[in-house]
Amino acid sequence: MDSISVVHATNAYLSSETESCKFKGESILFHFYLNNNDFDKALSIINRQEQLLNTFSCKGQFQYQLLNNKSIYYRAINDLENLSNFAFKTLESAERLKDPKKEIDAIQHIVFVFTRLNEDDKNWSYIKRAQKLIEVLKPSKETAPYLRWLAQEYETKYTLTERETLIDSALLFINKSKTIALKYDMNAELSETYKVLEGCAYHKKNFSNAVTYIDSSIYYAKTIKGNVNLGPLYIYKSWDLLEMEQVEEVNKNLDSALKYDKSSGGGKMYFYHEVSAIYEGIGKRDKALHYYKKYASLKDSVLNIKTLEKVNDMEQKYNKVANENKIVQLEKTKQFYLFLILGSLLTLLTFILLFRQRALKNKHKIMLTEQRLNKARMDPHFFFNAMASLQNLSLEENSPNTSLFVSRFAKIMRQSLENTYEDLIPLEDEIDFLKHYLEIQKLRYPDKFDFKFSIDDTLEIDELYMPSMILQPFVENAIEHGFKNINFKGMLNVGFKDLQNVIQITVRDNGKGFETKPIEKEYKSRAMQIIKDRLYLFNVQHKSNAKYIVSQKVDGFEIEIELPKLYQI
Repeated sequence: MDSISVVHATNAYLSSETESCKFKGESILFHFYLNNNDFDKALSIINRQEQLLNTFSCKGQFQYQLLNNKSIYYRAINDLENLSNFAFKTLESAERLKDPKKEIDAIQHIVFVFTRLNEDDKNWSYIKRAQKLIEVLKPSKETAPYLRWLAQEYETKYTLTERETLIDSALLFINKSKTIALKYDMNAELSETYKVLEGCAYHKKNFSNAVTYIDSSIYYAKTIKGNVNLGPLYIYKSWDLLEMEQVEEVNKNLDSALKYDKSSGGGKMYFYHEVSAIYEGIGKRDKALHYYKKYASLKDSVLNIKTLEKVNDMEQKYNKVANENKIVQLEKTKQFYLFLILGSLLTLLTFILLFRQRALKNKHKIMLTEQRLNKARMDPHFFFNAMASLQNLSLEENSPNTSLFVSRFAKIMRQSLENTYEDLIPLEDEIDFLKHYLEIQKLRYPDKFDFKFSIDDTLEIDELYMPSMILQPFVENAIEHGFKNINFKGMLNVGFKDLQNVIQITVRDNGKGFETKPIEKEYKSRAMQIIKDRLYLFNVQHKSNAKYIVSQKVDGFEIEIELPKLYQI
């Protein structure tokens, strides 16, 4: 919106006698001044809105809008201390109004604060909270920015963890956002959307696609009226070109980045950091040092311990208020539940003695089971066979599979060791482990079999937990025994279904099933007993009914495993 349009719009609103119109007129002015970096005038609008609010008889919606405007203002000037204060107050106000979109806006401010302070563990819980609110919204012009923001956060999380499923989720959200943005000709949103697509392509090492995406982002950004910051876009393009070793083009785009950048505060700090790193990458160490000093100077003022402490204090105050509200609600029903609890205690005491003896027997059985499990993790024969395959590959001159094999083998070795010390792991970690394991088996047995994973979209694979390495013995048996000596290409299907409170996992092969030779029967019996022991221990600890069923099919075997849905506390 240009200045003439703003004047006409605000005059119409401000001349009205209606409270909501006057407040909206001031908000239009506020955003106009803020978009043009006129922070003094933007602050004066906030002060006027505060005075106006004091005269209103009904303050609910307007109170939220004022708090949100303050959050937007302090975010723009990178005042993290004041931003955290008003961001948590904005969230409290949105919760009182029970408006999911307002809650999402407030949460975005909080995530911004924790991201700027490198408190990534804290911001992820708020991102997941916002995701649940976003996913129930109907597709519209308003939801496109939310989906794009969610994709950005998943892409950022990938840079910290390198977990492949995070990029897949980012692409899912960003393509939904892109569809909406194209439908409604949202050029500003399309610029942001292509920026996220560039990041995903970069992480997948598809640098030519990344350049195409960032060029599209720059194109749409240049069509936007008003104050647009092109500097970071040219930075992203410089990184892509650096990976493609196009040094001259990197120099040109760095010049454009420095020319067009309009960042301030924390944004300027990160901008200088990227410029320094890229100059280092093309060997211009004098310029790299120059911009690193600029970055370090800003970092000392933007990120400091006192700010971090104050932000954490704001979060504690918010949590305290939320807990106090819960306590008030609990007090209202306290007397009713008190009588109920007393009755339950009397009943419970009656059963304690009966269960005590059974618990002692179970404890003894658990100890015996745990001793067996510590000796029975992943089959050691797989590691010896894998090393033998690696030796054969290394003897082949210039074998392209050698480094790939080593990389994947090292990864599952690390995952296997890490999982040994964890009773429960995220479902997506188990899926990643199986995929890497199967890729190694394909290198060992070229053209012997293919595999396919099918996962219900409703399964929260990054939040659901399951026993570690529970599926690997079934998968190994299908490959080592089911596909042994077959004269056709094997197919292994691994499926994950969402059945209300249960995760149903199926492992299906088209091989010949379990062998009947004595040695293989002994292996089958031992492997099945290990899994039975583990599920028994799991059921006792979690009071669940996890189980598996093995069935002979016309063209192979199918194993069906049912596990309860568990979320980490």
